[in-house]
Amino acid sequence: MSKKPMQKFMDWLQYKVTPAVQKFTERPWVHGFSAGIVKCLPFILTGCLIFFYNVVQPYFPNILPNLSAVSNYTFSMLSLLVAFMMVYQEMGSLKHRNYQVVGGLTGICAYILAMKGTTVDGVYSVTWNRFGPTGIVVAICIGLYVSIIFHLIAKLNLFKNNNTIPEFVQEWIKNIIPIFLSILLLKIVIIDLDVDLYPIVLKLFAPINAIAQTYPGFILLNLFCCFFYSLGISGWTWSGPRNAIFIPAQAANVAAVAAGGTAMYLTTSEVCNGIALICLGGMGCTLALNIWCLFSKSKRLKTLGRVCIAPAIFNINEPILFGTPIVFNPILMMPMWICTTVNATIVWIVMRTGLLAIPTIELAMVATIPAPFSTVMFTGDMRGVIWWAVCLAVDLLIWYPFFKTYEKQEVEKEAAEALAKA
Repeated sequence: MSKKPMQKFMDWLQYKVTPAVQKFTERPWVHGFSAGIVKCLPFILTGCLIFFYNVVQPYFPNILPNLSAVSNYTFSMLSLLVAFMMVYQEMGSLKHRNYQVVGGLTGICAYILAMKGTTVDGVYSVTWNRFGPTGIVVAICIGLYVSIIFHLIAKLNLFKNNNTIPEFVQEWIKNIIPIFLSILLLKIVIIDLDVDLYPIVLKLFAPINAIAQTYPGFILLNLFCCFFYSLGISGWTWSGPRNAIFIPAQAANVAAVAAGGTAMYLTTSEVCNGIALICLGGMGCTLALNIWCLFSKSKRLKTLGRVCIAPAIFNINEPILFGTPIVFNPILMMPMWICTTVNATIVWIVMRTGLLAIPTIELAMVATIPAPFSTVMFTGDMRGVIWWAVCLAVDLLIWYPFFKTYEKQEVEKEAAEALAKA
């Protein structure tokens, strides 16, 4: 008997798409790229902590010191950190571990050179903002450029069969050559040809950022991660390219408000993750499913709902994702996709029409604060509570028929098991 179309589709996802995606994300260059961004998260979160501190500090100026410098020398130097970490992680992924530190330091040198500083009266200066989050795309490009040079030199395998030169001298030469080439080639472009790569790179990536800030781009970016998450592939897998869009966009929002303007960009981590409307209970809006499980006729689902509700409140949904399971379950995968699309549409409409404020604070990657507290905190708008309730109500309605269908199967299975034991 031939398989049903849905079963064929699920088999295609499970045995073709998922292995192919996992194989792609495990490739050394891709893994190193994503890891390079993820490893910088502690510095981003440090800047977030200072934001919370600065909310309270003005009320106790004589007791609490000004710690803005901590943020300035962590989050505000994000691009410089990415330039190092990108090369460091790429060298590790490519099995050139002896090049990790030297390559990372070369990435810093190359990035500072690419910033095209100016010298006035013997004083060399670089625009401070270029070290911050707006330059993260440039830092990624510089990091990949340095990584390629180090990788090519490593592949030459210099001194493979040479025992006459001392080992420490061999190591010096192996390091000097890629350092020299990395800086020399960049120096020719930046200094000799008088090219400023910073605005050029930003301009090249501007169309991608522009598309990401449209409604279709906004929906696609959220749905893309949700789709693969329903296949068991973590959203962290895509953190590298997503943050390359998210972080500069939010930095532009903050700068615009500081200059007396208005925030314009919605495709940011603060909107897609932080306010917890598009990810209510975790990616895929699974809080509604968790709530229905609490009242389930199935003993297994009811127990699962009780166990998973606490993590779900903090937008952690791996327990229910793999516990029900949702992964590779066509009945429960579809409402994940639908809820993500619908909630993202609601957020887009209410923010574009001014019914909910666009976040203007930089709290990237903070997605475990319970909603609606996070919604109000990120937006500074009490109407966030209303829209949280609306999104939750919509999610409950969307999940209900799919949940009842799955619940019926589970109840029948439990009844059959009980009968078999009798």
